[in-house]
Amino acid sequence: MIKNRGRIKNFISFFKSIKVKLICYFILMTTLPILIVSSTAYNSGKKALNERVIEKLTSIADLKKTQISNWLQERFVDIGVLSANKSLEVSFSNLLYLRKAFRTIGTMKDSEIGKVYYKRLSEYLGQIKEKFIYCDEISILDVEDGEIIISTTESNIGLVDWDYKYYLTVLENRGTPFKDIHYSGYTKQIGMTFFGAMKRTDPITLEETEVVNGIVLIRVNTNNVIESLIQEWPGRGETGESVLVRRDEERLVFLSNTRRLDNEALKMSIPVKTLVPEAFMLDAKEEGIIEGIDYRGLVVLSAFRYIPQLKWGLIVKQDTSEAFKPIIELKNQVITLAVVSVLIIVIIIFVLAHGITQPILQLVQGANAIGKGDLGHRISISSRDEVGILASEFNRMAEKLEESYAGLEQKIRMRTAQLRESEEKYRESVNLANDAIFTLDAGSAQIVDSNKKAEELTGCSKYELSKKKIWEIVPEYDREKTKQLWITINAVGSGMLDNIDCQHVDRRLTPTSISASVIEYGNKRTIQWICRDITERKRMELQLIQTERLAAVGELAAGVAHEINNPLGGLQNFVKMMKKEPGNVSQNQEFLDLMTEGLKRIEVIVKQLMAFSRPYSIHMSNHKLNEIVENSLRFVDHRIKEQGICLETNLFPDLPEVYGDAGNISQVIINIIVNALDSMPNGGNLMIKTGYCDHQPSSIHIMIADTGLGIQEEILNKIFNPFFTTKEMGSGLGLAISKRIIDDHDGNIMVKSKLGEGTAFYVCLPAG
Repeated sequence: MIKNRGRIKNFISFFKSIKVKLICYFILMTTLPILIVSSTAYNSGKKALNERVIEKLTSIADLKKTQISNWLQERFVDIGVLSANKSLEVSFSNLLYLRKAFRTIGTMKDSEIGKVYYKRLSEYLGQIKEKFIYCDEISILDVEDGEIIISTTESNIGLVDWDYKYYLTVLENRGTPFKDIHYSGYTKQIGMTFFGAMKRTDPITLEETEVVNGIVLIRVNTNNVIESLIQEWPGRGETGESVLVRRDEERLVFLSNTRRLDNEALKMSIPVKTLVPEAFMLDAKEEGIIEGIDYRGLVVLSAFRYIPQLKWGLIVKQDTSEAFKPIIELKNQVITLAVVSVLIIVIIIFVLAHGITQPILQLVQGANAIGKGDLGHRISISSRDEVGILASEFNRMAEKLEESYAGLEQKIRMRTAQLRESEEKYRESVNLANDAIFTLDAGSAQIVDSNKKAEELTGCSKYELSKKKIWEIVPEYDREKTKQLWITINAVGSGMLDNIDCQHVDRRLTPTSISASVIEYGNKRTIQWICRDITERKRMELQLIQTERLAAVGELAAGVAHEINNPLGGLQNFVKMMKKEPGNVSQNQEFLDLMTEGLKRIEVIVKQLMAFSRPYSIHMSNHKLNEIVENSLRFVDHRIKEQGICLETNLFPDLPEVYGDAGNISQVIINIIVNALDSMPNGGNLMIKTGYCDHQPSSIHIMIADTGLGIQEEILNKIFNPFFTTKEMGSGLGLAISKRIIDDHDGNIMVKSKLGEGTAFYVCLPAG
């Protein structure tokens, strides 16, 4: 019971609060009535305006559909009248008769009688064209070959209209005499072509026969005629437009230009379901109005109609933002009215409650004084309501703030000094760093700060660097890579780049390695860009490469010495033995033969070494790889048959050509095939295959595989070294020369082998 009484007492004291009273008065006097009236007025107005917008677009769509249908019907009447024109039929029959008598139209026009007939008919067509103000050209074709005999566009005379068979087919089947909207190579415009049959007519009796000897064409530029017909309508505003479409499966192809995009007719298309229902143009009854997404990706209100005569779709649309603009304006008016009403009532309440709120104003003034630092200020309000309680709490807070302010100010001074010292240490460490450090604006790559090493590396002062972007301190050939690194860092937060030259103002270049990352503090985002001088590292790399080259030269020299010393040793032994027995003629003759073979062996080694070491001429041109393979096989065909080798070839058809020296490529193929035959002394299988390379994009390859002895895994990486061989009589230069040839063709040669299971060589060459 006591608790309930306490709750009731608290509830009653709550409603004694000035704040609660003002809020209650405001809600009762403004919010509820205004919301009810505003909502009712807005909903009624919105419904009426929405119906008016839909009715307007629907009426425009019906009007444009009728206008298009009427315009087309007029054109069909025009082409019918033109094709039945007796004077035109007689003149054309005479001109066509003359055309058959001459080899070309030019010679016919140059003849005396031809000039008369041509001029008469040309002037007559010109008069007709002036009456048909909508057309671009009137032409008459020879029905036999489609040649344009006469035309209002003189440059088209003598050309062949290859659609003449289509015209004849439509006329014979009594179809609609027109060709749908298309790009015409004769008018160089997008348009339509209406056509009719010209029958042979007797020039004297004017009797018309049933023989069709020509086709009369009217070419119309739809951009000038139909677009102006459908685009102009009252109240279309800034976004209203009409478009003709043709359905192509699930897409709508635009037959006319849009209001904002020129030259898009027959080029632009959008999915059907984004703008109109999926059944549009499939069901003749599918017409109406709907909200959809147009080619700009904006929400529009579209009224759509179907023109079955031509299988066209007509769409009249307007952005919903503009179509429903009156509704938005109504909404703004209602809101404005409500706000103004509330403000007026608030002013009234403020006047009435001025006496009540005066103590609150005194409290606010005191709070402002304390907030500005006048901690000695005290608020003198003696009331016992919320304002009086708040005033006493403010006075107590001011006393505590005044006591703690002195100590807090001292702590702030100490902390500020520590931060300044820390910042100076950081800046000094950056300035003394051995790497060039740049601070970049993340959005523009502008250099906003740099250290002393950066100034030494570029030769620019800090002020000069602040005027540059980061890629302006590198040469032209490295700028694109630097820009890409900046883009990567913005995307992923960090990145590295090696071997980038930094350019000094005196044009000196310093190789550097770049490491950069994004740094964020507060709302600011920068990039720390560190350039390390790698001149010493590059020098060590060059020394290492030089050492490797010297080692390779030593290995080559050892191989040459080994290959030549063996035959030389044999020659020395034979000379000693011949000196001991100079009279032994048969023995000396045998030794001389062996010495000749040894000298030939040395000669072969020296020639192969010269071929390997000297530059050789390359005659580059396009060749078919399959033909090179087939020509190479002819050189080893006898060995394949003698050894009983089973040859399998699989040459991929229609491979692109390779750009290279056919003779050198053939030498590589022969070298590999000979090695394969040597590894199969007792017969086996040899497979040669061509195709696209799996290891190198846009390359083709030759695969040569055998079922021979195979190569040991430990020596597989040495087979391309000069003078390395596993054959007793081999020189070890065949594969080395082959690799050099393929390298010179920007190709690659690879080998896979397993001891006892055979070997496969892959020669990849770039396609020409």
